[in-house]
Amino acid sequence: MDAKSFKESTTLGGGKVNPHISQYSTVQFEDVVAASRMAARKMKKDHRAKAKKHPRHHLHPFEKRYSSLSEKNKLIPEKKCIDYVLIYTKNHEIDSSESNKIEQEKKANYRQRFEEKLKKEGFTIDEYEAHDHVYVKLYCPFKRLCKEAERVKLEMPLKDCKIPEPPPVGFIQKFADKYLETDGDIADFVSAPFRMSKIHLFDGHEDPGNFFRPSIRSLLVHHILINIDIASERKEKNKTKNGIDAVQQEESRCLELCKSIVCFCKSAPLQPVDEQSGKAVKKKGLQFLLMKNVYTDTLVLHDELTKTDLPSDTQTVDKRKELDQKWSRFYKFQPMWQIRNYFGEKIGLYFAWTGVLITTLWIPMLFGVAVFIYGLYESLTDTATKPNATSLGLQDVLEDVKEAFDNDVTPFFALFICCWGTIFLEVWKRRCSFLAYEWDVDQFETNEPDRPQFYGTVVKRDPITDSLAWFYPFKLQLLKFSTSAAVLIFMVCVVVASVFAVIVYRVIMNIDYCPDLPNKECLLLTTIVSSILNAVSILILGKIYDKLAVVLTDWENHRTQTSYDDSLIIKLFAFQFVNSYASCFYVAFLRGNGSLFKDRYVDTCEGSCMAQLSFQILTLMIIKPFPKFFKDIGLPLLKKILICLRRLCCQKNQVELTEENSAQQSQELFLERERLKPDLDDFTMGEYTEKVILYGFLMLFACSFPLAPLMAIVICLIDIRVDAKRLLYLFRRPIAHIAEDIGMWYNILNFVNFVGVLTNAFIIAFTSSWGSQFDITGKLAVVIGFEHIVFILKFLLAYLIPDVSEDVKLAIRREKYLVQRKMDNESKPINDFTKLYPDEVINEEDSENDEKKDASPARRKRHRKGNKKPVDEETEVQQINAFDEVSEIQDVPKMHSTFSTSDSRLVTKPKKNSYIDSVFHLKFRSSSFHKI
Repeated sequence: MDAKSFKESTTLGGGKVNPHISQYSTVQFEDVVAASRMAARKMKKDHRAKAKKHPRHHLHPFEKRYSSLSEKNKLIPEKKCIDYVLIYTKNHEIDSSESNKIEQEKKANYRQRFEEKLKKEGFTIDEYEAHDHVYVKLYCPFKRLCKEAERVKLEMPLKDCKIPEPPPVGFIQKFADKYLETDGDIADFVSAPFRMSKIHLFDGHEDPGNFFRPSIRSLLVHHILINIDIASERKEKNKTKNGIDAVQQEESRCLELCKSIVCFCKSAPLQPVDEQSGKAVKKKGLQFLLMKNVYTDTLVLHDELTKTDLPSDTQTVDKRKELDQKWSRFYKFQPMWQIRNYFGEKIGLYFAWTGVLITTLWIPMLFGVAVFIYGLYESLTDTATKPNATSLGLQDVLEDVKEAFDNDVTPFFALFICCWGTIFLEVWKRRCSFLAYEWDVDQFETNEPDRPQFYGTVVKRDPITDSLAWFYPFKLQLLKFSTSAAVLIFMVCVVVASVFAVIVYRVIMNIDYCPDLPNKECLLLTTIVSSILNAVSILILGKIYDKLAVVLTDWENHRTQTSYDDSLIIKLFAFQFVNSYASCFYVAFLRGNGSLFKDRYVDTCEGSCMAQLSFQILTLMIIKPFPKFFKDIGLPLLKKILICLRRLCCQKNQVELTEENSAQQSQELFLERERLKPDLDDFTMGEYTEKVILYGFLMLFACSFPLAPLMAIVICLIDIRVDAKRLLYLFRRPIAHIAEDIGMWYNILNFVNFVGVLTNAFIIAFTSSWGSQFDITGKLAVVIGFEHIVFILKFLLAYLIPDVSEDVKLAIRREKYLVQRKMDNESKPINDFTKLYPDEVINEEDSENDEKKDASPARRKRHRKGNKKPVDEETEVQQINAFDEVSEIQDVPKMHSTFSTSDSRLVTKPKKNSYIDSVFHLKFRSSSFHKI
């Protein structure tokens, strides 16, 4: 557009010329047009330079979202909290040998490289020394936590997708919700796998400090630390004489061993694969550093709660005290949501399983008490009706109590308990599916990451990701499983042999030596010495077997933590099964039914074997929890008392400190106190083993001890509260591991139920007084009839009770729908189907093409033709200033705006042949004009 046509285009209606423009001559208009073009070019250039300096359109959606929240002042500042603590001991240089110096330098080198890796990951590291230890406090940034949450596919609640609580139905549910419920203030949300690009869809993302609860923060940081690899940054400093790193020699030897079946190397982790060379790169993470004593210990801190525990820069909410107050009440439900939020799903599922066990045991408990009262009445009646019965002494009462367990109703009680075992497992499956849905872990095992300790010997293409990865051959793993099974069977045989040896000793001493000795010496040689021998053998074999089971499970090289735990559970439970029930099986089926190796060595029961079995089970159920109680409560309390006494003695010699020093000392004492607490190790492993052994006493020998359900309820109620105290106060905080269910323990419970049907059938037929009325054929008929009836009833119960309730199925379907609708709302609907894409769209490619056109020689040539004299910078500024004098231009055509779907930015694009109009619009868009 030249100056003349531009002047004509500014005429108003009726042929009148705009008075603000008509005062300029054609030459002046030429200057104005040239200046406007220069101004537009300069503005476009400045805009591109600014875009390159601050490339907002190149930001990740996660960064865009938080930059937008920050600009709108809606972003809550992230709080700094201690996510993890690493501990190592200071070197006092007591051993000044050359080898010790090299070892200390190597450890310092490892620490330096590991902490450099952490800093690259965004961690903030703070160190301080206390006594002989150095505490390395780690603070993980929110963005790195989000990256790890996306990697492990963590389920997080969606925004504005709260699941409403169904109204209570019936009087019982209303009463329970009002007086027994402890999780009424917890809200449940629809959840989806976390994605950083969709951060705006998740609830609470405006508050990065509280987006992840503390237990999840510690779990994510733990995942980061065990997967950080410092092997790629190996510095060749400490060389051997042959010029090869000693550690590299050790790892090469280990890798060669791991290719065979004889590898017991603990430092054989999963090797990342170099895609170009196809060679393995040894991974060295936190567990490798702990094994090498680079770091001696790790800590996950409790939520601070007491006056002495509370550092100045941490939370002030006493979460542990709040949880303890709800958890310690016997007459209320357990606060399952708060337990899960504080300790994780794995520990939460254990307490939920124990709660279901207690709840379902109330009816068997009432039935068992009724059976015992009936048997006691029958026994006392028979004793009173005897001709020579006078007054009953204490010994007679004890004999009547023993005989009360064996009566005519015990077979029906055994049948009821066997069916109850199936009902309990079906109820638990429904409860577990409900909790897995509510806690958003129902797909955890599908997405479970590999263990860092897993290693492979064959490099193959991953069928899912199509990238190179290490695999372990199935043949080698099958051979390892077979070897582990053989070792397991051998150790079980050793346990059986030890128990049998103690029995032989007791029988021989009782028959050959006791007749010539006083009663006290006989009691000492038989009962007391045999019990000590049995306890010593159990203790020694138990310690050996526990370590051997761990070594074998490590050697089997499991890919995931779930499969590793399942394998270890089978090994440990097999030993505990034989160890706990061997004496009971001996009393029930072998004692009094024949000689050991000569006719004179016969081990007879005192009274009836049924009464002896009942007394044996009663003794084991009462005595067995005491060693665990002393280990879990007694020893930690003694240690805590000694630490407090030592601290009091040290404080007598201390001078008064300022507030700043006092706060620093408070934090140091807090970390020191947490370090001195004992470690929980695998909490659920020991607790499940104890409860399943208790469940075995209840199921395997139900007909011999009807009071077993009552004993189990009392023990579980006390144990839950004891475990709550030691988890909250006496022990370190465990890693909040995620679990979908109770794992292999469910299969073990099924196995116990199956064996319980057989043992109860044989006890009823061959041991009880009710079965003594039949001959051998009748006894076998009782066994076959009993187990057929029970198995049919168990099958019908398992078939009729669904594993997942209809409410949970409907909730899962609705959640999928809500998640899909939430995702669909993010994309705008398409209404114009005539064209593939809108015409008025500018993207980065158009901008780059414009730059290329402006820089092309032809463009520069045409520009020189239109402007005979090149315009320097000073002339350009003068023209722009003259152009700024034009004001209040009327009827300026508006810009046409389009919304670019490619990068979601508002882009302005002028119509064709309206370049000057767009320039005027850019220049006079505001009420006052400013010079460029």
